[in-house]
This record gives sequence, C-alpha cells and structure tokens, in this order.
Amino acid sequence: MQVSVAPFLFAILCLFGISRASQHNAPHFSVNNEKGRGRTLPKKDNSLVTPVVVNINFQQSLGTITSHFVGVTIDTGAVEHNWATLDFSSKKVQTLARALVPTFFRLGGTSADAMTYVLDTGRDHSDHSTIMTPAKPGFNMTAEQWVTINEFVQTVGWDFIFDFNALKRNADGSWNPDNARQLLQFSADRNYTIAGFEMGNEYDHYNNKYNTTVTPSQLAKDVVSLQSLLSEFPKYYGSFIIGPETGGIHEEYFQAFLAAGGSKVVRAASFHHYYFAGADRILSRFTDVKIMDSFKLQVDSVFNQTRSVDALLPVWLSETSSAYNGGAKGQSDRFVAGFLWLDKLGVASSKGIQTLLRQDFYGGNYGLVDTDLNPTPDFWLTVLYKRIVRGAVFNATGRHDVRVYAACANTDNFKAGSVVVYMLNPNNYTVTFDLHQFHTQHRDRYSLTAGDQDGLLSKYMALNGVKLELVHDALPHLNPAKASPGLEKMAPYSYTFLVFPDARASLCMQA
Repeated sequence: MQVSVAPFLFAILCLFGISRASQHNAPHFSVNNEKGRGRTLPKKDNSLVTPVVVNINFQQSLGTITSHFVGVTIDTGAVEHNWATLDFSSKKVQTLARALVPTFFRLGGTSADAMTYVLDTGRDHSDHSTIMTPAKPGFNMTAEQWVTINEFVQTVGWDFIFDFNALKRNADGSWNPDNARQLLQFSADRNYTIAGFEMGNEYDHYNNKYNTTVTPSQLAKDVVSLQSLLSEFPKYYGSFIIGPETGGIHEEYFQAFLAAGGSKVVRAASFHHYYFAGADRILSRFTDVKIMDSFKLQVDSVFNQTRSVDALLPVWLSETSSAYNGGAKGQSDRFVAGFLWLDKLGVASSKGIQTLLRQDFYGGNYGLVDTDLNPTPDFWLTVLYKRIVRGAVFNATGRHDVRVYAACANTDNFKAGSVVVYMLNPNNYTVTFDLHQFHTQHRDRYSLTAGDQDGLLSKYMALNGVKLELVHDALPHLNPAKASPGLEKMAPYSYTFLVFPDARASLCMQA
C-alpha cells in the first residue's frame, strides 16, 4: 500500500513551529541551576496577566516586631583568626554597625566550644576541666581581643550576647565555670555591659563534631550553674540566658532540654536554621518558594515543642542565614540572597519568633559586610527592614508563587497608623498586585532590584533604580519614591516595601 509522506511532513513542521513558539514565549532570565553568571535580563513582555489580589486582616495581630527583632552575629572563629580583615577602628565599619542599631549582637558559634579566655597574667588560668573539644584544637582569646570587641560594641551601641565554652567540664560531666568566672570578673572590673549569654553551640551535633555527648538534662543543669555564676556579679545578675542553641529541631534534644528544667532558666528557647549547605551552590534555590516553605515547617515544629512545655516562653532564631558552613560562595553575598532573607523575616515575624540573629555581620560568604569591608545587598535590605517595619504583624494572603507580608510601619520614621506591605517576586515575570484595601491611597515605594548587569549575582542593590553605595564612608539617603494610588507592578526578581501613611490601622495607632 502506498502512503503519502505529505501529512507526516506537515505534522513535523507544525510540531517544530509549536516548539519554536514555546521557546519564544518562555521566560528569558538565566538563573542557572548550578554555577552560572545569571546575567541575562528578563524580556520586557514577560508578565503575569492576572493581578494578584492581596487581602490583609487588620483586626488581629499575629505577633509584634520590636526594635531588636533583627540582630547580627560574628562567629567566634573570627577571634581564632584575630578578626581577619575586620578593622574595628575603621570609620566605615563603625558607620555600617551603627546603621543596624538598636540590635542584639552575638559573639558565638562552633569555635566558642574551643576557646579559652586568657585575660590577666596576674590570675590563675590553668585549665581544670577534663574535656576540651577533642575533635577540634583549642585556642586562646587574649585580653586585647576581648577589650577590642567590648569597646567596639560600646562605641557603636550594640547589645552584646556572649557564647561561653560549654566543653569546659569536670570529671563528673558537669560544666566547669572557672574560666567563665575569670572572664566575668575581668569584664566587671572594666564595667563592660553584656546583655545576655549562651552556653555552647549546637549540642545536638556534638557527637559528630567532637565525639562527645552532653545530654539535655545535663545542659539544663549547666544553665542553672551559669545562672548561679552570673548572680555572683552585680553587673551581670540581670543578664539573660538563651538556649538550648540547637543546630536542628530534634525533639530528643530541643524539647527534652526545656522539659528538664531549661525552660525555667532561659529567657527564650533558641535554635539555628539554614536552608542548605553552602557547598551545594545551586542558584535557583535562592528563589525557590518550596525552599522558602521548608522554613515554615521547622518554625511550626519549634513552637509545638516549646508550647508543649511552656505556653508563654519566647522563641529566638539565634543563628541563621541562607546556607551553612560559611554560605554559598558568590551567591550568599549577592542580590539573589535577599529573597530567602526577606522571606525569612516575613515568616519569622508572622509565626511569632521574637528575635533572629543574622549570621553574620562580617565573615564567611554570608556576611552583611564583605572582607573588603563593603556592604553586601543583604546589608541594605536589613537596614531598610529595621527602618521601615515595626509593630503589629498582620496576616496577608496573595498567591503561592509570590510572597506578601504586612505589618505596622516604624513610628520612628512614619506617623502612627501607617502600614507597610512588603512583597517578593522571585520569578522571571512581572507581577501586578491589587492592594484593593489601599486603592485610593498614596504610598511610599522602596523598590529593590539588582544594582548592575550581573543580575541575580550582582554585588550591589538598587533602590528605586539608584545603586546603593556608601558616600565618603557614610550611608546615602534611603528615600522612597512617592507613588500614586492604583495597582502595583513588580519587575521580575525584585522585592518592594510599600508604606501607606494614611492607612490609620487601629493596631498601629497604639505604637
């Protein structure tokens, strides 16, 4: 039987045409799943057709964002390396640090459990403890280093939290406070203010890191010992303790510590969180809403465990960033990192976390300040968040592929009753938002995009199209654009704060 090839050729041509058309209409922004440059810009005609309708419930608050909601850290490893390139006397560094005030500052991390305090040659510094980080060599913090960090903290106005070495232990396994007592005496003699303390770092990982185990019940006893030690010093009698400082949310440790008596001592139940390993370097994870959602599940678990022991105990996220083990090189310090960071701030506030501490101010690949002492995009995002957002948090709904959060605006900078809505568009298409509750209101717009042609991998951030940089070691004016009522259009891969000064939200009038 003879078969004509014409229909087959026609079908093939049609399929080829459909394929070409599909390619033409596909998103055209290279995020590169592995290690690409991310430079390709979005096509101007690429947009989401249907506006995202945003609904905000102003009748009740999900939580409260305080002045100290966002804090920072410096990893204790910086002490081991004698602060590396961090110059505490630098005017630029002090300017960047003051921009974050008011803030809690934590000096802690893995190396905290390897550090001995050698502060005064006139005192006995012999180590009477029996366990000293068997899997990691110990090192000394000198009096000069301790004086340097305390004087810097006092100069810039940070509220200091210090992480004690928890692996200083007696033969019976209890914590040995001798070296900690020396540090407190040295500090009290110089009138150093220390707001709070921690006991060690990530006990749930001790077995892997140090081939050592400190049980939850023993840790609960240790924080009681720390509380007793603080009571010896009038200067620190009122300082708080947070714990258990777990690296995960394992019930066998986090909840067990609280249930064993830890909840009666600590000011807040504290845990750490990262999304993925820094070595993975998969760029698309920074804009993946599924990755963002994973944080919500962990926060829910933390609150369930905490509330099963104490219904009123606050929860702190005391160490957090995008990727653990120093962050993802060339990614955690770029514009793209802001999507996970801003979403984490939104989730944490709406879930009721009282304070979260960003790892870190300086150090690794995730610092707010890089090794050249220049601000990274997340620095500017953090400063803007602290200046704009404070007070009651409201439930906001929209679409799953974008993120929308709402809260009171900071009355230090906006009149009482003002509301801020902040939105993330982690997609390669323009999104229009219909904030129908504010249709007739003018707003202040802070639109944040990549600061140059490197796109997602830009080292810079632009505010309303203007690249943000220090001006003679001083911060530039971070002024909003005045916008008229109507729909809000967001560019691909951008995030925006909108402040509505005429909202007159009743829960924001009380601020």
